Amino acid sequence: MTGFAGGESDLRRFIPRGKEVNWGVDAEQRAVLLEATEELPALRAVIRRARIVDDIPGLLWIRATVEELDELYTLVEELTDWTRSRKRRELLDDLRATLCTSIDGF
Repeated sequence: MTGFAGGESDLRRFIPRGKEVNWGVDAEQRAVLLEATEELPALRAVIRRARIVDDIPGLLWIRATVEELDELYTLVEELTDWTRSRKRRELLDDLRATLCTSIDGF
């Protein structure tokens, strides 16, 4: 592949610096976050790090710094404020809960 370095698909500048923690999401949550971060490349890079967990069907692990997760938490709060759908609000509430767990280390 040529033309990758320095281009829009080059996410090297978003490689996490510092200690990372795990955060688990499912495919539906990941899809919502990918949509919400379309114009936020630093946060989109975090979501794109999701990896399948072989021994837990449906779970995707994201390795991120606490600072990155804190930024995602703020985004999820903003999305919740704008959401009218009860189903989507529940999904966002679940994301906030799992983000808190990962940020706090419990």
